[in-house]
Amino acid sequence: MNESEFRADVAAIRKTRPAVYESAIDWWVGLLLVMAPLISGVLGVYAWWMGQPGDAAVLFVAGAFVTAITAAFTVPCRYTILDDAVSIRCGLICYQVPLSDIVSVERTASLKSGPSLSLKRVAIKTSKKTIIVSPKDQDAFIADLS
Repeated sequence: MNESEFRADVAAIRKTRPAVYESAIDWWVGLLLVMAPLISGVLGVYAWWMGQPGDAAVLFVAGAFVTAITAAFTVPCRYTILDDAVSIRCGLICYQVPLSDIVSVERTASLKSGPSLSLKRVAIKTSKKTIIVSPKDQDAFIADLS
């Protein structure tokens, strides 16, 4: 491959960037995230129906608070591959990993905590740390980072 072909390939790749990969969400993780506010709301309706508006109000406020905190730390959960870095965002938490720091990218079954809503995961290894993510399209994500 000569230099002009190489530059054309790099230009083609840059035109497709940024590539955004949404997080996969396991059904049981989604269920866990929804259950606390849902139960609080159902109990609030029951308390209201039983003539205890004060208790119902507390349950509704608690449900709203849990919903807000859950959303703040999970929505959106996505991974964006930029020209020089991978931007990892899970709610309010957002950071970037320079592409030059990445040593390897591989599938993993690790239970290690990370910005991920699924157990179908990908480990991004740098010389300093390993970041666990869960893109929906793992094959494309791995190929894009390789």
